[in-house]
Amino acid sequence: MNAAIIPFVGLPERTARENLEAFIERAKRLRFFTGPDAVDWASTSWDLRPFANTRGQNPAGYVLHFTNHETTVRGRRLRTAEDMAEPFLSAAKAVLASFLVDTGMATPTKMVTALRIVEKAFRDLGMVPDLCELNPEILDRAAGTIQASMKEPWSYGRALERFAHETVNPCRLAAAHLIWRSPFPYGGANRSDRVSTNTGEVEGSDKLPHLKCVLDLAGIFRDATSSADIVVTSWFALAMFSPTRANEILTLPVNCETEMEGVYGISWLPLKGGSPMTKFATNDDWAEVTRTAIGRLKELGVPARKAAAWYAENPGSLYLPEGMEHLRGEPLTTWEICRILGIEGGFNPGCTLDKTLVRLDCFTNDAEKTGGVRYRKLHEFSSVERYVTEVLPLGFPLADKRQGMKAADALFCLPRHALHSKGSSLYMNVPDLVSYSQIAHELGRKPNGTTVFSRHGLIDPRSGEPWQLRTHQPRHLLNTLAQSKHLSETLIAFWSGRKRVDHNAWYNHIPHEAFIEAYVTMGKNAPREIGVVGPLADKVEERARREMVTHDTALRLEVGSIISTRYGLCRHNYALTPCPKDKNCIGCGENTFVKGDEHQVAEARKQLGISKAAVANCLKAIADGEPDVEPWLAKHEQAAARWELALERLTDTALVDGTLITLPPPAVSQTKTGLTLAIRDAEAPAVARDEPDLETMLALGGNT
Repeated sequence: MNAAIIPFVGLPERTARENLEAFIERAKRLRFFTGPDAVDWASTSWDLRPFANTRGQNPAGYVLHFTNHETTVRGRRLRTAEDMAEPFLSAAKAVLASFLVDTGMATPTKMVTALRIVEKAFRDLGMVPDLCELNPEILDRAAGTIQASMKEPWSYGRALERFAHETVNPCRLAAAHLIWRSPFPYGGANRSDRVSTNTGEVEGSDKLPHLKCVLDLAGIFRDATSSADIVVTSWFALAMFSPTRANEILTLPVNCETEMEGVYGISWLPLKGGSPMTKFATNDDWAEVTRTAIGRLKELGVPARKAAAWYAENPGSLYLPEGMEHLRGEPLTTWEICRILGIEGGFNPGCTLDKTLVRLDCFTNDAEKTGGVRYRKLHEFSSVERYVTEVLPLGFPLADKRQGMKAADALFCLPRHALHSKGSSLYMNVPDLVSYSQIAHELGRKPNGTTVFSRHGLIDPRSGEPWQLRTHQPRHLLNTLAQSKHLSETLIAFWSGRKRVDHNAWYNHIPHEAFIEAYVTMGKNAPREIGVVGPLADKVEERARREMVTHDTALRLEVGSIISTRYGLCRHNYALTPCPKDKNCIGCGENTFVKGDEHQVAEARKQLGISKAAVANCLKAIADGEPDVEPWLAKHEQAAARWELALERLTDTALVDGTLITLPPPAVSQTKTGLTLAIRDAEAPAVARDEPDLETMLALGGNT
């Protein structure tokens, strides 16, 4: 049971310096600085990965370097890096340690960057970096640096706010109470899988992978021979088996396969509160694909798992394969080292292994030690042993601390260099655990690196660059497919290993018109009811009374077939008549909006701006004395008023998303026929006609 952490509160009777000293002393007693994995407080690089309770290996963001802003590149410590200046350095260490405890080990990357920028702001203003002297001017200077150098300034501005209001002020670490707000408006994270809000784009959502990209990966999976291709395509095959998070796949046990009444399934332990479960194959073909993927991973990792089991029982010692036990403690040749580590073809000069080996000043010509070569140099046994123990995965022998699974039991416990594709030999007897970042890089996250797509020359035709796929896109794709088949929300959440059903909405990228079509065609089996507001609701009620049918039946008859347009959904029946309007959807009673549709909200805002600008131009033209402007003014004023009403209802929080919205009919309805006649009359003024009028025709009995 973890002990409760009492937050530090600065005492008003103390000076800021005294509170800061007490704050630092408290931080030095936190759990990061005690125990077998303790880090050295005095060091300016901390490896806190053993304390991160995350699934998977090498969690990103937990190796902290207290270097200054100018000499830090993507969070890494360079040889030429300079540390932050004292006394700010000690304060920054205490702030970061307390931040990790208070947030439950949230990734501190942005907070570290914010502290570097604050330290730089002190120096930019000609001041000694000292937390006790922090003031709004320094924070404003830091905000300027953020604006100039960061792609997502709002998120770093938020980190500065947290630093000022959640640490400095309550702990009384500055001489004056800070009143400061970030100048950056919320802009949303710069995610590559954000839903696109631009109308007219080919892809409806960047969260969904391109179909050609999926098919290209399937082709690589079919013909995979290299270890890198086998690993990444097998991971993708498992990701497409069911909606699963990346690290849930990477921490699957070897014995994850199961069957129930002849149906193939995989046992999972979901993240985010999901209960342990078994997910079954949707069809026999996909079961066969998954069996192939798991079979390949099992086969590739057999020697590595065997070695991992041995290392778990014999920490600090070198695993010797069967038939080589007699070499323990003896000087080794490179040929023997390769056999012990399971390296085929030798290791590259200058690699980590080569640099770790300690060479002895003696040779051997013993054929049993040289592999047939006349002479080979000997190396210290202990140097080989030291190399292996140092490169074992972080947290070894555990592969997943949350479920206590050992590396020897992990499906993705594979030989070292299994994902290397640039000439590195596999170290079959050196176990390694595939990390999330390795999979993400293989799928395209490395900007200029080698990926599974670049190796095979598979190009995105839209950009001309190798495909890029995000690890979460298969999950979004499968959730969207499930939504398109109108499965229940509870079942989709269960299939996805999701504790909360309402989170399904974040993975649903089906347009609203698909649900309306399902409502019309599926009758009582439709996935959900549809709400209606506006004149359409009155029309439905009237039709239900007149034809003595239910409300749902009347709504289905009124909705009929729909067509998605730039301006909403069109309910007009084109089998009866052509469109009676001419690019005047906002003035049509058959135009329908859907509450919650981001595309329609964006278009309404755009059209409202256009109409208001047109009204302003008309008013200016009238003021300038231009003739015949009034009809255009009336037209644009009506359009602006209707777009404003549409936007008001589209953003009405009282309406449920998916509700159909219609507007009242305009005071003057202009049809295409009426417009044509008006144009003809305007171009050809009326002349006296010889035809008799109606009264004359009636008087003559209709004979003319």
